Amino acid sequence: MTTQQLTYVIAVAECQSISKAAEKLYVTQPSLSQYIHGLEKQLGIKLFDRSVTPIKLTDAGMLYVEWGRKLLAMEESMNNALSDLMGLETGSVRIGASSFRVRCLLARSIAAFHAKYPGIHLSIQEADMKQLRDKLTAGEIDFAIGSGEFDEKTFHMETLADERFYLAVAPSNPLTESLPEPLSASDIIQATPKFLRQPPIDLSLVKDEAFVAANAGEYDRETLYAVCRECGFTPDIEYSVQTIETVFSFVCSNMGIALLPDSLIYYGNFSQHPNYYPLPDELGLCSISLISRRNAFLSKASQAYALLLKQLVDVGTWRMMGGA
Repeated sequence: MTTQQLTYVIAVAECQSISKAAEKLYVTQPSLSQYIHGLEKQLGIKLFDRSVTPIKLTDAGMLYVEWGRKLLAMEESMNNALSDLMGLETGSVRIGASSFRVRCLLARSIAAFHAKYPGIHLSIQEADMKQLRDKLTAGEIDFAIGSGEFDEKTFHMETLADERFYLAVAPSNPLTESLPEPLSASDIIQATPKFLRQPPIDLSLVKDEAFVAANAGEYDRETLYAVCRECGFTPDIEYSVQTIETVFSFVCSNMGIALLPDSLIYYGNFSQHPNYYPLPDELGLCSISLISRRNAFLSKASQAYALLLKQLVDVGTWRMMGGA
């Protein structure tokens, strides 16, 4: 069982398509298909069920992929352990985060790390938090950066920064006439006196309104449901969309109201914003964390990145990470 065999099978399993996997692996579709057939003949088992579209793993294939991921993770850990003998001249760091956090929050830390340790390869995997949990468990990434619930027996979480949710309502929405005076994006970003003295809103005031929510991600509809249940109602979700950025655009177009994180306000680079209303801390405040698997081997390179990231946060540059 070689690294190439494991990598090829896992790629096909993740893409659920030989042609898409071939594109990802920079090989031709016929050669990859022939390679998989040859491996199945060598093993004497079928790894994929090709009678369905998209293709699926067989029971044997699921077992192969499960152990293949563990073996690749062990190989990566061994290589990092060997690199540790050379100090921080070589090695790799594997980070996982949502597309939004990668795009808007991590640029400065990645650039600073490359400048300080040019010989260390830093790779980024974009996925939702459920997928990141799986990747951490399988040893496919060293860290995940995000929010949400993680089993403390399995994962170690270190808070990097606080994140706050706001009720977002388009200025043209008639609802604004019955709501308190809102905050602007500038109030939040600049922490104006108005921002500092603004009382939280009673979310039950909007229980009969139409909401917009994302289908997946850290800011999905389940987050909205959990917050609204605490206020005694179930939200009416008029539109379910794919990303938090799309939620933002729908709110600005007065197609519903939503809960939006201040990360989007700080780093979204939007020229126009809806009105914002703060929630009580017990409803609207959560943590952005650096998450790793307990008892996992962390190379010196991984530890160096974690330290640099925490230092950037500690000296107040977290809000600047999305900038140049």
